[in-house]
Amino acid sequence: MYGCGVLIGIIVAGGSACSCSYKSAVFGFLTAVFLQAGTFALNDFYDLESDIANQRRDRPLVRGELKKEEALLVACVAVVVGLFFASFLGWVLFLLASVLAVLGVLYDVKLKEVLAVSNIYIAFTMAVPFVFGGLIAEPTAVGTAVRAAVEAAVGAAVGTGAGAGVGAGAGAGTGAGEEVALLVLSSIAFSAGFGREVMKDIEDAKGDALRGVRSLARVYGLERAKQVVVFSYSAAVLLSAVPFFLTDTSYFLNPAYLLPILVADALFVHASFRLFFGREEKQLRKETLVAVAAGLVAFVAGALVRL
Repeated sequence: MYGCGVLIGIIVAGGSACSCSYKSAVFGFLTAVFLQAGTFALNDFYDLESDIANQRRDRPLVRGELKKEEALLVACVAVVVGLFFASFLGWVLFLLASVLAVLGVLYDVKLKEVLAVSNIYIAFTMAVPFVFGGLIAEPTAVGTAVRAAVEAAVGAAVGTGAGAGVGAGAGAGTGAGEEVALLVLSSIAFSAGFGREVMKDIEDAKGDALRGVRSLARVYGLERAKQVVVFSYSAAVLLSAVPFFLTDTSYFLNPAYLLPILVADALFVHASFRLFFGREEKQLRKETLVAVAAGLVAFVAGALVRL
């Protein structure tokens, strides 16, 4: 999943004229894959009791197919291999990968027990692969995107021509519009990821009590947690409209982006309504996963296809 996020980040930031080398794309993909595998294996190592209580039969340790010591070994080897591949991407991306690896370990060991930190961290890990990929394609992508977004917002606030359109601040021919789209994609991933994690907290409330995890569902109750989920999905839906109006980008009024993103939005809205009418968190999380996939298709199609 994270490896695909890196590749999508490369596509969104670079567009159809992306000059990123295949070697860099492969190294970026492998970095994400192995770091994800390492942190997931370490998470399974520390969460075994909770996973047993929650009947997580999708976990190899719960099914008895893997020993705890083997999971720990897999985690260590995978993280080292991931950082090895990151070393071929330059010192900035290697440093970013190292920070992500450290955060992953801290999360698995302790941070997930801190209120809301678990949700924020997972949402962050869903957003950062796109940024990582964007930095591979365009090393200045993130800084340019933030600057362009701020200039557009300020221009709109003072009523100048610079803010006439959402993407006007990007400047014609600068490529900053695609980088703003990358920033929007990352924000959508964070918002939707946060909602999915809070929904998972609702589903796993029983098992989390065994480890003392202070999730939003346990601390503030299921109804308040559901409200947070709906707010997060609503934010993702609202943000998804931004690329369609980004001038000087391939997303501008592009049906190739609009059609799949409408599917994603409809699924998020449907899941939000269903959440309040029964305990179907597991099924609804699968539905939102389809929504995420549709959203990714929208961003890739919008970057590569012009209808």
